[in-house]
Amino acid sequence: MEPLGAADPRRIGPYALVGRLGAGGMGAVYLSRSSGGRTVAVKVVRADLAEDTAFRDRFRREVAAARLVSGAFTAPVVDADPDAEVPWMATAFVVGVSLHRAVATHGPLPEAALRMLTAGLAEALVGVHGAAVIHRDLKPANVLLALDGPHVIDFGIARATDGTALTSTGAVIGSAPYMSPEQALGQHLTPASDVFSLGTTVAFAACGESPFGDGAGAAVLFRVVHTEPDLSAVPAGLRPLIERCLAKDAALRPTPREVIAAIERPGPRPDPRVDPRAALPPVDAPRPSAGWLPDPIAADVLALRAALTALPAPEPTLPLTGPTEVLPGGSGTAPTAPDRRKLLLGLTGGALAVAGTGTVWALTRDTSKGNGKNPLGGSGGTSGGTPRPSAESVPDAKLAWQARLPASVAQVLPGSGIVACVMLAEVVGLDRRGEKKWTVKGADHGDMPFAVTGPTARTVAAVAGDRLYVSGARFTASGGGQTGGRARVLGIRMADGKDPWTIELADRPAMGVLDFPGVRDGRAYVFPMTTDESAAYEIGVWALDLAARRTAWFHRTEAMPVFWGLPQTGGGLLYADTKRIVAVDAKGGAAWSKEFQAVLVGAAGRYFLVADAAGTLFALEPATGRQAWKAAGVVETSLRGDGVATDEKGTLAFVLLRDEDGGFSLAALDTASGRTRWRSPLPADAEGSSRLGARLLYADGNVYRMGADGMLWAFDASNGNPRWKYGGFKGNSPTELAWGAGDRRLCVSDTGATTVAALDANGA
Repeated sequence: MEPLGAADPRRIGPYALVGRLGAGGMGAVYLSRSSGGRTVAVKVVRADLAEDTAFRDRFRREVAAARLVSGAFTAPVVDADPDAEVPWMATAFVVGVSLHRAVATHGPLPEAALRMLTAGLAEALVGVHGAAVIHRDLKPANVLLALDGPHVIDFGIARATDGTALTSTGAVIGSAPYMSPEQALGQHLTPASDVFSLGTTVAFAACGESPFGDGAGAAVLFRVVHTEPDLSAVPAGLRPLIERCLAKDAALRPTPREVIAAIERPGPRPDPRVDPRAALPPVDAPRPSAGWLPDPIAADVLALRAALTALPAPEPTLPLTGPTEVLPGGSGTAPTAPDRRKLLLGLTGGALAVAGTGTVWALTRDTSKGNGKNPLGGSGGTSGGTPRPSAESVPDAKLAWQARLPASVAQVLPGSGIVACVMLAEVVGLDRRGEKKWTVKGADHGDMPFAVTGPTARTVAAVAGDRLYVSGARFTASGGGQTGGRARVLGIRMADGKDPWTIELADRPAMGVLDFPGVRDGRAYVFPMTTDESAAYEIGVWALDLAARRTAWFHRTEAMPVFWGLPQTGGGLLYADTKRIVAVDAKGGAAWSKEFQAVLVGAAGRYFLVADAAGTLFALEPATGRQAWKAAGVVETSLRGDGVATDEKGTLAFVLLRDEDGGFSLAALDTASGRTRWRSPLPADAEGSSRLGARLLYADGNVYRMGADGMLWAFDASNGNPRWKYGGFKGNSPTELAWGAGDRRLCVSDTGATTVAALDANGA
């Protein structure tokens, strides 16, 4: 939880605000207390949205729907005023940790807890569906584990069973790994859709990952619709029920009451001659009690409760006069900040739904199948026998500036003395001191949402020359409902945000833009998500002639574009999913395609670059797909891409190579021949950090690397020697950090918060 900032209100209605719990595209959520001392989570709408009459109507319907849903395993609305100058809604604060955070921190749940989780979620859905509402976004992040059982939160994208939308135009329609097949296909939803999400959520709790795997949203949704889930880690006694919940045919899924009944009935015992676990006593039907949670998770909840009980009681009438820090024990001195932040961050019972231009897309890949070990602290031997330098020997960089913005920042792009910060509803230009110089609002350009924000954000903008290009979608509405959308790109002058113009994909309805690979030789390349008359969607490649301000060509993809590569010259691009790579020529035709399980895709000079699971990097001719050269030992791309970086002319490709001691070396490859120009062992990552894969950028003579622990490194591009490091983001998940380099700066955004920071290229 963050202290209140200067721009945060101190009181909303009868509630004094204590601290900020989180923020999203629609506003912020605050931990708050009434005059009588009741702790609640207050959702406060952004001031600019409060002026939108249509948004107020949608928020009013959301409040009405949330009021209908009340039960033992939901977070009920306790107060609201959608007609206030700044609309708000207060829900009961659930003292619990999110299922997603608990599993990420402590691992999968044991069977007894899984059974309690399943029954609790089903009971919550009984209440939700009894109020004629479909949740539509049941997922681990929206489940809080409390001492009295699991609680379902966040009805921000719920929909009434009569089809009445309860959310704003362009709001998130679900999270790909937990959506039902009918939701993925844009079909009519019934309460059975939530039962499918229940099944995927419980499977995540049992396995530690989605049963349909990771990857870009489009690839995950393809598997949700067409493949069977991996339930191998689900306990045998629970697996048949979860299999029924995950039936492709909604009519074959059990109702929530049938789920509860199945949990309460003892399941068949395994044969002790085959499974020694059969000798264990049977698992009783779950009952809410403090002992249902594993001890480490229960300890987190108890620590959270202790911190909350130490909050100072607000004055009954006076607003708070300054930021209030949560201090366990009321001692007046904060304990170690990371420990408390870990408990409090993101645990609100009224979390915001992040708005965007379609499904939340996430590039998350399974890194457990790679080769090598987690790098450990200290020096060790590398493949060439060169000693690994110590992190302590590398100078620490100083932060040039840090700025807070009104919403989560999906992408940061430096250029022309400006850092462009792309958010859902606007783009803000910050100057070299981090101060706001200009703002461009999507509402001024045809109701155009720009970005999906949060940890799942992808690339939505690019800088070329003195201009910034931002992709999005223009939605038209009639009678308060969205009737259609068109993908478009907005171009503005980077220095002052002026001279705007747009190019629109006029002949194909679109739900939004999946990704914006970039600009090459005067053409912008965009992946719009288009729809047809049946509401089925497909991803295309849209090439825009920026000088003529018109469409150059449109390519219908043959594979989901999870990865891509843009060569410096020659036009066209390469895109790939986890099974196939497809090359597009300069006129938009498919030059060639191959079955290939890629773990890295990029381009350097005139070649496409792809790597397989064995770590072999291949340079391919764009016209024919013929192999030009190959290199071994290359590390796969990170969860957010950036697996390979190139210099300005594309003559060098910078990659990570895996060493014999489990650590990494940074290498520069000659893109014409594949020969190694230099190879430099890297300082070891922090002990215990999970392996990230390669995440690299090049700019201003530096090769930047983001470590698995969030540490930022700058290396000399001429020889690989470390220049500086910066640990201000250490401890943050790299999947939640967006970055951009150029114009003598490295800029970083925490996509789960509202902060942007900049470092000078020289680290000073």
